[in-house]
Amino acid sequence: MKHSARHITKEELQRVESVYLQNRASLESYADLLLWWNKKINLVSRGVSRETILLHIKHSLFVCLVEGFADVDSLFDTGSGGGLPGVPLALCFEDKRFRINDIVIKKVFAVNDMISKLELTDRVSGDAGDVSGALVEKNSFVITKHAFRLDQLYSLIHTKPWEKIVFLKGFEEALEEAEKIEDKVSLDVIRLDSGYMDSFYKGKAVVSLKRGRDE
Repeated sequence: MKHSARHITKEELQRVESVYLQNRASLESYADLLLWWNKKINLVSRGVSRETILLHIKHSLFVCLVEGFADVDSLFDTGSGGGLPGVPLALCFEDKRFRINDIVIKKVFAVNDMISKLELTDRVSGDAGDVSGALVEKNSFVITKHAFRLDQLYSLIHTKPWEKIVFLKGFEEALEEAEKIEDKVSLDVIRLDSGYMDSFYKGKAVVSLKRGRDE
C-alpha cells in the first residue's frame, strides 16, 4: 500500500470557506432540518448543538479538495445517517448527482424528507440497504463520513466500478486500516489539523483510496 500525505493549504481552506459562505443560507436550512429530525430519530449525537452541526456540515465540504472531484458527475454517500457528507455537497455543487445510502430505513426516510424540502429531488435520492448490494455508477466517487473502516468498506464494494472512495476520518486510524487491505491500493491524504485550522479538525483528514497505480 502506497500513500502520500500532506497538510491542507491556506488556499484550500479559503476555497472551502468560500463555498460554505456562498451557500450558507441553504446549508443552515439543512442544519435546522437535521436538528428537527434528530429529535425524532437518532441521526447524529443526541443533544448536539446547532453550532456543532454546522461544523460537521462544513467538514463535509472538504471532500471537494480531492483530486478529480471537479470532473466527477456522480457521488454515492454510504453510511450517511442524516445526510452527511452528501447533502451539504449536493447543496453546494449543483452540477453533480448524489445517492444517499444507509442501512437503516428510518434514517433514509428522514433524509428523503430533507432532500424534498431542500428541493434537491431532481438529482439527489436516498436509498436504504446494505452497500454491498447497492448499484454504484461507473467512475463515481463513493464518499463516507466516519461510518466505515477503510478495509471494511473496500471489502464490501471492491468489485464495483467506482473511481475513488473518499473517507472523512482520523489520519492515524486511516493508515492502520489501509494496511489491512491485501489488494494493491494507494491513498492520498489531506490532513486537516494544520495550525490555522479550528481545533474541531484535530487528527482529522480527507483520505481518498484508489485501486493500485503504476510503479
